[in-house]
Amino acid sequence: MSNADNTSNTAKRERGTSLGTEQNLVQLKIDSVNWTVLWKNPQTGEFWKEYFPHSEMHGGGPGEFVKITEAQAKSEFGSW
Repeated sequence: MSNADNTSNTAKRERGTSLGTEQNLVQLKIDSVNWTVLWKNPQTGEFWKEYFPHSEMHGGGPGEFVKITEAQAKSEFGSW
């Protein structure tokens, strides 16, 4: 990943599962193999992917959220 890609993703990243509560996100799909969860904000139509980058911690540690496009959601999660 280039530095430009990393910078743009960082701007879209949010930490902690409180994001789901604050944004009234609806859980669409869980990928238990890759430890990712697909969420959608029904008011804005935005898709968010929650992932757990700290596998060394119990339960994967705190989740991190990254805003993704609908095309990315379909590519990574298939149908929901």
